Amino acid sequence: MAETLFVLTNDDPGGQEPELFAEFLDFLAVQQVPATFFTIPASGGESLEQRPRWVELLHRALNEGHELQHHGYVHTAFEFGVPPYFMLDIMPESKAQWQRDPAPFTAQHTQAILTEKLLKGREIFKKTLGYEPLGFRAPCVAICDNMYAALHELGFQWSSNLVVNPMGWRYINRNYEAGEPWQATFPPRPFHHPSGLIEAPVHSEYTWYLTDEDIDRHFELAKRDFDRARAAGDAFVAMSHYFAMTGKWSAGLRVYERLFAYARSLGNVRFVTLSQMLAEKRPTA
Repeated sequence: MAETLFVLTNDDPGGQEPELFAEFLDFLAVQQVPATFFTIPASGGESLEQRPRWVELLHRALNEGHELQHHGYVHTAFEFGVPPYFMLDIMPESKAQWQRDPAPFTAQHTQAILTEKLLKGREIFKKTLGYEPLGFRAPCVAICDNMYAALHELGFQWSSNLVVNPMGWRYINRNYEAGEPWQATFPPRPFHHPSGLIEAPVHSEYTWYLTDEDIDRHFELAKRDFDRARAAGDAFVAMSHYFAMTGKWSAGLRVYERLFAYARSLGNVRFVTLSQMLAEKRPTA
């Protein structure tokens, strides 16, 4: 069996409850697993420059071998596009507003508006963390063509917005029998996007506010996805959110504890960041 690369991505650092992010960093240190953190430059309109505790923790993450990439600007559901259908289904109020009148939402998705947000966010990264991220994930994986065009024009190299298996979001709604298939409109591995970027799809989200009773079911979902990716010779890319898997919701950490142990038990598995994986895995056409 060829080596399998395991990529753990985690969204929304820079936002709420930094103490839960610190807990997650502690967990990863014990597990010796690097993560790719999609970081919000100005969560709720407040720049990282105004959040010294977050700057401290993000520097710690970098020092411990994790990577930080760009995640929206202020982080709203429709900030860079329209969320996919399975994401909208877990946000019924936002979905209803969009369905009633989509024009106010799509009016904010011009390339000029999105470019300005990316530039402002990138400047915050430069001032507070000393570098420019080359990867991007939109809040709520809400995308549009103008987003990709803006990213390409600004020199971003890759994005990670497409979801291979929507069942993780069906599980969030406790719809375990949905039978949602893997997406067939794009490959479950990095590929060249028409915009000129590399798109690195994520398999699913497995640890959204779980209790102990959820651990077995969600571990099995993640295990099936991992096994399928491994059998195909692909990397496995997981999405997670630090605040939804720590503190009183630390059942999510137990899912990953089991998943990491399972992956290691198979042998020939290496834990890497998303950038490291992309440096090794040649994108498909």
